[in-house]
Amino acid sequence: MYIDMHIYVFSYNRGIFLDNCLKSIQKCAFDYDATVVDDHSSDNYTLEVLKKWEKIYSVITPAEEVSDYKIGGLYGNMNYAMNDAQKKKYKYALFIQDDMQLVRNILQKDIKMIEKYFNENKKCVQYYPCFFKSYTKKNKNNRSLNNSKIVYFKKIELQYSGFSAIGVFQVKRFKKLFDKFEKRERTMDNKARKKGIQKGEAVYPFMSYLPHPVSYRNKRKSFVHLLTEKISGAGFYPIDYMDEESIKILFYRDPNLIPYAEDYLNAPGIKSIPWSFAGGVTALYEQGGLRRVIGRIIKRFDSS
Repeated sequence: MYIDMHIYVFSYNRGIFLDNCLKSIQKCAFDYDATVVDDHSSDNYTLEVLKKWEKIYSVITPAEEVSDYKIGGLYGNMNYAMNDAQKKKYKYALFIQDDMQLVRNILQKDIKMIEKYFNENKKCVQYYPCFFKSYTKKNKNNRSLNNSKIVYFKKIELQYSGFSAIGVFQVKRFKKLFDKFEKRERTMDNKARKKGIQKGEAVYPFMSYLPHPVSYRNKRKSFVHLLTEKISGAGFYPIDYMDEESIKILFYRDPNLIPYAEDYLNAPGIKSIPWSFAGGVTALYEQGGLRRVIGRIIKRFDSS
């Protein structure tokens, strides 16, 4: 079973991450085509990776470069991708960033759930197919299953969760309800909240961020940022593909049990728990303990 979906990969100067991401797409989503939207990478190795993969997938560098603190030109590139998806009349667009990967095949049952989710939730524009961050376990009661037991929604009385920069978007519906991506995730979430739009988070995810990734802030690495990466143990830690047994465990568990990444996935070389999927000081906060204390100290004295 196939759905009309195109995959867009967002990339900047993380060649080894990008290569891993594209390998996972080739392995786990072989029925789908992909476009790499690169944010003007300058790293030689990343340029080599882009050149290698352009033989298989489209590689685009949008002409207009609009940089923003923390995220560089990501949101401008997301608008480029969504406009491209609309122009080419794709029904769905899967957005994935270079520090992510697919961890298992996209199955027929996944496709049926995506279609059912969008058909039953007419104001939803996004299906979030990622494993959860375990450091959020303290907030596990903030979510509840939808009636079809396909997604979790955050409880409305606590907080709408209407946007993430990644996931499966229903293109036509997104353009109608949002028109475009704003520069910041918080702005998009506030916009979704005002419209009463929620984000459905998959009960049976097939995608994940890589733990403890290296990152950039506005396409740069300050001394403080490099220091936080050193302390947090940031690096390249690809995730093993799920085997049949682990996939069976995922699908046959009680759907009320939220799928936290560390409970189902393995990243060789990673020993610290919980995993952090963020960069900079945020990574230290998410790891907790002494690292969180160090993060608070760094944040206090860092004016960048």
